[in-house]
Amino acid sequence: MRLFKTALLGCAAALATATVGHAADLPTRKAAPVQYVKICDAYGAGFFYIPGTDTCLRVGGLVKSEIAISNTPYRINLPNLNIAGGVNNTTFAAIAAGGGFAPGIIPGVSRDAVGWGTEGRVELDARTQSPWGTVRSYIRVVSYFGAGATANTGALSNGILGLPGLGTQASRESTILDKGFIQFAGITMGRVQSFFDFYANAVGYTGLRGSVQTVNALGYTARLGGGFSATLAIEDSVSHRAPGGNTIALTTPVVVGAPLSQYLGTRMPDIVANLRIDQPWGSAQLSGAIHRVGVGLFATGGIAIPGVVLPVNTVLAKDDRMGFAVQGGLKFNLGMLAKGDVLWLQATFARGAMGYVDGSNLSYNGGVYATTGYGVGGGRISSGNGWHGGSLESDCVWTYSGRCEVGTAFAIDAAFRHYWTPSLSSTLTADYYQVNYSANALNPAAGAAAWGSTNFGVGVTNYKEFLVATGLMWNPVKGFELGTELTWQHGVTSRPVGLAPDAALIARGLPAFKSQNNLYRLRIRAARAF
Repeated sequence: MRLFKTALLGCAAALATATVGHAADLPTRKAAPVQYVKICDAYGAGFFYIPGTDTCLRVGGLVKSEIAISNTPYRINLPNLNIAGGVNNTTFAAIAAGGGFAPGIIPGVSRDAVGWGTEGRVELDARTQSPWGTVRSYIRVVSYFGAGATANTGALSNGILGLPGLGTQASRESTILDKGFIQFAGITMGRVQSFFDFYANAVGYTGLRGSVQTVNALGYTARLGGGFSATLAIEDSVSHRAPGGNTIALTTPVVVGAPLSQYLGTRMPDIVANLRIDQPWGSAQLSGAIHRVGVGLFATGGIAIPGVVLPVNTVLAKDDRMGFAVQGGLKFNLGMLAKGDVLWLQATFARGAMGYVDGSNLSYNGGVYATTGYGVGGGRISSGNGWHGGSLESDCVWTYSGRCEVGTAFAIDAAFRHYWTPSLSSTLTADYYQVNYSANALNPAAGAAAWGSTNFGVGVTNYKEFLVATGLMWNPVKGFELGTELTWQHGVTSRPVGLAPDAALIARGLPAFKSQNNLYRLRIRAARAF
């Protein structure tokens, strides 16, 4: 039995050895690892090939939430104080008869001091190489929810909370195509940042004046070598224009009633050009734009020539001229102070093209979230005791000269960011902004007298503004930021010609006119980009 067991074990061992030997002679093949995403490193980090194509795609996004606290001085809106059909300049020029001024008074207690906004953004950047260069398509869709003072704001590009509203605001949701364009062989077409823009609120949370415009455009950029480039573009004028104003209230004896200023039909795009240089030290850019100012004066209900009733929307007058804007900017990379330090300087001037100086055209006043029309930037601050000569600037103002006379504006911006540590930085931004209108627009009384009339509307006002903002930002993780910013904004409004004397205002229970006022705002923000 022992011999049998020994023989059996020996056979088993021999069989195992033979099996191993034969197995060793067989070819072996390891399964290749499955590659679900193929990295595309031709265009920088984050790109991958769309399966089955030679197109590289980068998916990105942003979540940003901000709470803002502002002071809430009450506001008296002058347009609400005008008598329909004009104001008789006797004693109470800009005060409607019978106490009709009440709707124009917005006490501070009825204005929101606290607002909260949250923004979600999705970005897709697709690029394909071709024999003629890279074909790029880019999409950025932004959804925004605002509550309180920010319900109607649309300043999404930098600083999602706008100025406090005229009264309390319900919550509001909005979704827009913030960017959407195609680039090929130096050509860009679609919804883009205007080729006029340079600084475009690159630092901090508070938007500065100057041009920050999102537009439809078709442009060609030529690379000139040595870091130089030049762009020539056409851009939709609607995104750049500001509304036309009107001081004509009663043109006795021809027309009875207050005509309405409206744009004429769009006939040409804005023509925009820039010359730019990018170097290790920073960048510089000169920009110019030509902007058509086409405005009509239209009859409204009740307007009549003696013996003739004019249909509503009858064109009483037309004015068509060209405005322009110019801008120069410098950016300095201050790596000798700390990595990432940067200083921006910019100056902008416009004549009959106020949208190029007002700031972001996605801002509270006149942006895509408001009802006043798309194309203009941030509004003014109410004057000292709430007197407000109009929220929005005008490319031109109809006067008794029979013309829509253009206004001028300029802004000077400065912005500095310093990194105390790689994750802790502070910002300091400031601007000066000034708007001026013609003598006829400021003083319609003189023009009315020349027409033999004692009735006229309230004149428009000139405006100056100073802004300073400082913030502290912490980036504990790349793409994630916690920050706070404090802003002081000081507005100076000229006294409207046609406004009743202070004694008459006080007698009616209204405050005396004070030209200056301050707005203070504290922002607290969390943002995560990916």
